[in-house]
Amino acid sequence: MRSTIPLGKWAGVPVGLHWSVALTVVLIATSLAESVLPELDPGETRTAYWVAAVIVALAFFLSLIAHELAHTVVARRHDVEVDSITLWLLGGVSRFSSEPDDPSVELRLSMAGP
Repeated sequence: MRSTIPLGKWAGVPVGLHWSVALTVVLIATSLAESVLPELDPGETRTAYWVAAVIVALAFFLSLIAHELAHTVVARRHDVEVDSITLWLLGGVSRFSSEPDDPSVELRLSMAGP
């Protein structure tokens, strides 16, 4: 995917971040801090809402990484090579250089991730 920022290699697999993830994290944090959290728990300071919102938005980002790494772990257990992982607006994409021979392995790959 174009316009990605390399985050390094995890488990030997290059991981990239598309600019849209930053936009998603900002939108989640802003929505939580300015709308959702003040309605759920009125009376807190604006700073408290923003701190909580940023923590939740970063947890969302970390869950994307964990999910894609789970696909990678399952792929490797079944001798499927993973070329790269790209995190983007709608989640993540794990690119495989080979396909599993067995449909049940493909099902496990698809279902992997928290």
